[in-house]
Amino acid sequence: MIKKSIFLLAALWSVYSFAQTSVVDIPNISAAVAANNVDVPKNLPAVVVERGPYLQTGTPTSVIVKWRTDIATESVVNYGTLLGAMSKNVTSADLTTEHEVTLSGLTPNTKYYFNIGNRTEVLSESVTGDMYVITAPTPGTDQFVRAWIIGDPGTGNTFQRWVRDAYYNYVDTTATNPGKTDMMLFLGDNAYNTGKDSEYQNAFFDVYDDMFKKSVAWSCLGNHDGDSADSDTQSGPYYDIFTFPTAGEAGGTPSGTEAYYSFDYANIHFIILDSHHTSRAVGGPMYNWALTDIQNTAQDWIVTLFHHPAYSKGSHDSDVDHRPVEMRENFTPMLEANGVDLVLSGHSHSYERSYFLNGHQGLSNTFSLEEITNGGNTVGANGKGDGKEDGDGAYQKASTEPEGAVYITTGSAGQISGGDLNHQAMYISMNKLGSCVMEIDDDGNGGQNMVIKFIRETGEIDDYFTIHKTGVTFTDDTNEPKAEVGAESKKVLYVAGHDLLTITMDRNERLKKVKIYNNIGKLVKKSRKKTIDVSKMPKGMYAIEITTKNGTYIESVTIE
Repeated sequence: MIKKSIFLLAALWSVYSFAQTSVVDIPNISAAVAANNVDVPKNLPAVVVERGPYLQTGTPTSVIVKWRTDIATESVVNYGTLLGAMSKNVTSADLTTEHEVTLSGLTPNTKYYFNIGNRTEVLSESVTGDMYVITAPTPGTDQFVRAWIIGDPGTGNTFQRWVRDAYYNYVDTTATNPGKTDMMLFLGDNAYNTGKDSEYQNAFFDVYDDMFKKSVAWSCLGNHDGDSADSDTQSGPYYDIFTFPTAGEAGGTPSGTEAYYSFDYANIHFIILDSHHTSRAVGGPMYNWALTDIQNTAQDWIVTLFHHPAYSKGSHDSDVDHRPVEMRENFTPMLEANGVDLVLSGHSHSYERSYFLNGHQGLSNTFSLEEITNGGNTVGANGKGDGKEDGDGAYQKASTEPEGAVYITTGSAGQISGGDLNHQAMYISMNKLGSCVMEIDDDGNGGQNMVIKFIRETGEIDDYFTIHKTGVTFTDDTNEPKAEVGAESKKVLYVAGHDLLTITMDRNERLKKVKIYNNIGKLVKKSRKKTIDVSKMPKGMYAIEITTKNGTYIESVTIE
């Protein structure tokens, strides 16, 4: 008998392979089976995915997919813009347990579903469509962007999971673009205590696995990650796990190293620095690269990440610790002179957020709330306010004026460690768990708003502010994320007990061809008839691709 599936092409996905995914992801197999209402497969997969998949170095036309298996095998990624019709694939014949596959030639701002496996089976997939990549927009595109900012998360404890779940709930229920996380920005110390591979598994991959399958992860190096890694030789778990752009392939100036790099997303330029291993000296390789990079970007927004905060009185003191002192004295003047808007750091396990600043390179007690034109360190009439549109007003910045940036120390995604929390440059300082979200959207009047929120582990938003920028040059990306064609077509019917597929047509349609794919995307049957005998086909779920003169439709059926 043939039973029609209720969802549009969960198609290249079989009930068998769905059970496989559950077995990999959930140690309690019987509980997983009961929860998902699926049958236990008779034969478990020969190869088990131990890590991933996860996404790296996303660009408008490419993305890197990485994963780990318990046994060395080939690497295969099947992908496509329709959930059940992943007709494209990239294959590497090299046998390995550390898989890295680059998908290239993609369309900007487009959603691609994917699964991973080898030449004989699919090893990880999502029947609900939760494994995908949305390629980056063309650089300069002005559209809504959301980034999840996670600092010092790597404890692997309950606190870390509370913070994670609070963001998941926020993004799933928010009124604006629910479910959309364009990127994950990690601020270092992703795995305690020393960034070992096993610690990364426990406190990184096991915690954020669901988001890694649909959002590109970026990171800067933290001191705990650096305990087992070496930036000079690009070695150690941190550099093995991540694959970052070194040749300018994601936008920006080539750095030649994964220790520091840049990338573009929409009309935002991101600069990632290594405040731990690499020389922080003016005129050093990282400084010279960052100067060249920031002076050559044409993006409307500039965001910088480095681990050691320029301003903090949390569990680390930026007046005393040499790395924060050097980043503040050497790098912040150059960044501010070239228009940086937001600087993100971790290291202190707290949340501290500055006023709208410029030109403060001294100790905390030398900070002045006066406006820069009066010899102080804040920018604009609202610079010494709370930055809230419903409070003292948003911080204001014109695209033609470089002055004005907010510095955030947000290192409490896994623990809190107190401190005096009284840095004079900070508008607010809290010893509370949480992570941040950055959202950029049009203001409706030719400008844009960058809104940052600090989301507690309880789900409360304990701080928020807005940077309003005028003079943004609007560029629309004509490639909107694609919806599935024929989502409501319902063209495949079955005749109970007769092992027949019946293709129904509207009056003005003419059938051209039908293709049937199995769960690993292999074409198993073609026909030009409206009634198709499937009695000799093995049991399982199949993708039915129906082409008419009006278009192409994808549906799925389960042959039992």
